[in-house]
Amino acid sequence: MRTSYYLTRFLTLLLCVVFPLYLALRASAWLSDVRSLFSPLSERAKALHVVLTSPLTAARASFSKEALEASPEPAEPVRAPESGRRKEHLSSLPDGLAHCINSLEQYPFLAEQVLQRKHARYAKQTPAQQTISNKLGYPAHFEKAREGIEVNARFSQQLAQMTREDYRTGPRSLEDAEEAEFGVVNQMFGHLVRDWSTQGAKERQTAFPPVLDALEQHSGGKGNGREKRVLVPGSGYDVTANELDYGSILAYHLLTNHTSSLHQHILQPFVTKWTHQANPSSRYSTLTVPDRWPNKAVKLVEGDFLDIFPRDGEFDAVATLFFIDMSENVVDFLSNIHRLLKPGGVWINLGPLKWGAHSALQLSAEEVLQLADLLGFDVDHTSRKSIDSQYAEQPDTLLKFTY
Repeated sequence: MRTSYYLTRFLTLLLCVVFPLYLALRASAWLSDVRSLFSPLSERAKALHVVLTSPLTAARASFSKEALEASPEPAEPVRAPESGRRKEHLSSLPDGLAHCINSLEQYPFLAEQVLQRKHARYAKQTPAQQTISNKLGYPAHFEKAREGIEVNARFSQQLAQMTREDYRTGPRSLEDAEEAEFGVVNQMFGHLVRDWSTQGAKERQTAFPPVLDALEQHSGGKGNGREKRVLVPGSGYDVTANELDYGSILAYHLLTNHTSSLHQHILQPFVTKWTHQANPSSRYSTLTVPDRWPNKAVKLVEGDFLDIFPRDGEFDAVATLFFIDMSENVVDFLSNIHRLLKPGGVWINLGPLKWGAHSALQLSAEEVLQLADLLGFDVDHTSRKSIDSQYAEQPDTLLKFTY
């Protein structure tokens, strides 16, 4: 019995004390092994946590996500700093210059869009209608127009390249291509037609002589001694021309500084204008510029007429042609003309009152004269003349605007 009693106590001791102690010892060693196994992973996890929660990496992660959502190209994020540099660079360019360069460079695509809209309307015809149109030779107009666009594109690209070199813009994009305007280039073609081609000679001969005659009458003739300072057009005087439209400014620079012979540059300015025509060939009229040399004695001042001349009483005469109706507020234009004139100076105006939707006041001719009187001008009503004139008229057009 005693043997059995001691055996029972021994087994109890073994189970309750020795075996748990053995397990504890083994467990300690096992945990040590496990700890040694996972310690590097723990350290890596801590390091990864630090990296992921640092501000720099968080910013990168956010930027990359936004960039990938914006574009499928992984290299796109590197363009972000370029935008900032481009804006900084554009701030040093005159207002409107970047837009004009972009429009010149995008002209072929803009003109092609005009043709595509015309072709879309043509393509909507029924088969029977298209058959008749084809007999008229209508599809040939699209090919001829594209050839004319290529002619104009050579001029617009040359002008854009010259401008980039003159203003040192470099090759970078100056604004988004989608911001380019066909009207900017189309309007420039109109100015070139009127002012620098034989096509516009008749219009110039109608509009310019009355202004020059009024200047001579006021000054007592060209040979009266003191040289007169005149703001805008003419010859025989100390002339300052002012222009805000960069289409006109850049074209003038090209003709003055980058042209070696008369009739050097070729244009088909009406190639996208297919309405009001007696003969379809008129839309493909080829014109050359310049038909005469620019007067290099004229000083061209770029900028806003309201801001560019700070000194009062600077000019003996101010001559405005097709100008005052371009103002946002004609009160500002006439007030500035009055400020710029010397005592006894003269303002001579010719042109329509084709006010735009942007004009705060759309005055009649009588109201313009009343405004001039209110601003301090001594209005000479006896000098008023009615002169019929056109502006950049298309050859053989059935629609004639007479101002």
